Amino acid sequence: GRGPPFLRWSRDARRADDIRLVTGVSAAHFVSHYYILVLPPLFIHLREAFNVSYAELGVALAVMSLASALLQVPIGFMVDRIGARVVLLTGLCVVSLATALMGLCTTYWQLLVLSFVAGAGNAVFHPTDYAILNSSISQHRMGRAFSIHTFTGHIGSAAAPVVMIALTQAFGWRTALVVVGLAGLLAMVLVISQWGALREDVAAPAPRTDAKDKSAQPPAAPLASSLAIVFSPPMLMFFVFFTVLSMMQTGMQAFVATALVALHDTPLTLANFALSAYLFASAAGVLIGGEISDRWERHDLVAAVVFIGSGAVALALAWFSLGAAMLIGLMILIGLGQGATRPARDMMLRAATPKGATGGVFGFVTSGIAVGSALAPIPLGWLLDIGKPVWVFYLLAIFMALALASMLGQRALARA
Repeated sequence: GRGPPFLRWSRDARRADDIRLVTGVSAAHFVSHYYILVLPPLFIHLREAFNVSYAELGVALAVMSLASALLQVPIGFMVDRIGARVVLLTGLCVVSLATALMGLCTTYWQLLVLSFVAGAGNAVFHPTDYAILNSSISQHRMGRAFSIHTFTGHIGSAAAPVVMIALTQAFGWRTALVVVGLAGLLAMVLVISQWGALREDVAAPAPRTDAKDKSAQPPAAPLASSLAIVFSPPMLMFFVFFTVLSMMQTGMQAFVATALVALHDTPLTLANFALSAYLFASAAGVLIGGEISDRWERHDLVAAVVFIGSGAVALALAWFSLGAAMLIGLMILIGLGQGATRPARDMMLRAATPKGATGGVFGFVTSGIAVGSALAPIPLGWLLDIGKPVWVFYLLAIFMALALASMLGQRALARA
């Protein structure tokens, strides 16, 4: 409330602009996570319609994820060259229309092709969203902006199964896909409404040199320069960092409940309730982490505390058969911590990213999330198969130790 009235109004106006920008970009992120999960709730209907197995339907999901993972990095380079706005709108249009057209498929092969197209459209969201937020949001609200962006992705993932089942029961699976596909175009309207306020974080043109100056070195090629930044040792270490964190998250979501039952004879209902408590706490932790990131610049210390605490909780789950209250309490604690690290993680990557390279860097590094999600089930599932559930928790603790080591390694490389 201090200062001249016109300054107070200016600050309020900028706050309103930030809110609108975060709303538009977060709506796109909601759509991204929602579309990733539109098919699994419909597997029973798709299996009957196309006379295929569940394994073949799993291939459709894998094709979608593979397309997104392969194209995310080149799309990131594109964002750095031509800007994020056009790329984001194009991706929204592609994934929305591909999803809608899935409702009109008559063969399994058509579904596979559209899954690849949808995955290609989905590949734009991380590079474009982070580039826009990085360039458009006020510095002192950046952590909260990242946290809201991440939180809406969680909400999109949670909403997809419920909405798809409800629409299918009311109108059939084909209409459900067409409706949710066309509904994605509403996110385009939100983005277009903020078109003038969305700033671009494009690479600066290479400096021009005097042709007569023989000693002058020619500027590096734009693509070569971008590749040098993206695949530099600090960014490779960030890739490992994101991958290991994703492996921890995947392990908690997919294997902890089963491991608790196998190791401590925890009732299945209690194990799943504790897992749900973890997931809700993780979503809340994302918002809390955004507030912390804006108020405290030592994001690495926040992450280090969480990694050490999460590793300790994983070991406690391995060594002790806990009562219901203690089990749920520890799962909530680890969920809050894991959620709080995500804005800190994004802020650390933002601080290390040169201007004009946001799209390529975030496209490459965040692809580690998909890599971690694909890698984690292999060793964790094998440990359960061979009757070693205690090692599920040991491996989760190891993931946290690796996350801490990769974070410290990145900082050391950056200083060097």
